[in-house]
Amino acid sequence: MQTKIDPSDLGWWFWVVTFLMIAFSLLGWTAGYYLTISLSLVHALFFVEESKNVRDFATQTRLAFFVLTLFGIWPGVRGVVYLLLLAETAMIALFGQSVIARTLKQMSWNQEHPAQ
Repeated sequence: MQTKIDPSDLGWWFWVVTFLMIAFSLLGWTAGYYLTISLSLVHALFFVEESKNVRDFATQTRLAFFVLTLFGIWPGVRGVVYLLLLAETAMIALFGQSVIARTLKQMSWNQEHPAQ
């Protein structure tokens, strides 16, 4: 697997900063949970504005990630969810691969259906 590090891409920076916020949150910085949620919302809204379409695949990925960050509000599952999100963010920032994107790609609304 080749790395896909691209400091010239704003989207890449969103993922790197998100990774850092999640990492600091897991290390005990409580405000980091709320900053992660806020940054994920900004990231999703940025892509909604860029694509002008919530059905856009990149936008769906950011919206799904944001929804998952909301589990950080619930202390009982915060650690597990944020560990998963930390791994997901690292995979995106370093390799351009996303489990969330792969899952969304399988959803019926993302399947190309032949014209009838």
